Amino acid sequence: MKRLGVLVAAGFLFAAAPSFAQTVGTCPRGGGANQPPPARVLFDLGSAQIRADNKPVIAQAAATAKARQVSVICLIGHTDKLGDKAFNEKLSRSRAQAVAAQMIRDGVPANHLYIVADPEAFGNMSLGKEDASVVDRKVTIFFSR
Repeated sequence: MKRLGVLVAAGFLFAAAPSFAQTVGTCPRGGGANQPPPARVLFDLGSAQIRADNKPVIAQAAATAKARQVSVICLIGHTDKLGDKAFNEKLSRSRAQAVAAQMIRDGVPANHLYIVADPEAFGNMSLGKEDASVVDRKVTIFFSR
């Protein structure tokens, strides 16, 4: 039973990790007025697990990218301002990686995806209220080219 738990944990980590073709770092500039609008995938507090209600958002973004032949998709992970900055940095990257893994499963080539961690960058002024920063716990799917 212990071995099964280790295998499940390893499988989860592998599924959320970027493939060799994905780029982690910064998004290339590009885009323009004719690019699709960004999509937003929301997450629960302290979690990088994709919620069931957000899977259609990712599927639609993947379908849009394929239909419009978008070759550069930036997945920008965000966090709220609660908690430790180092933890938020890892969490924002994990969120972007989880969305990348789902987009790959939805048919987007891995080499079209750029993973960016941008924790606390656009945080709302929550003044200590946990529910006020729900919109900050997200990954923005930005179509660049």
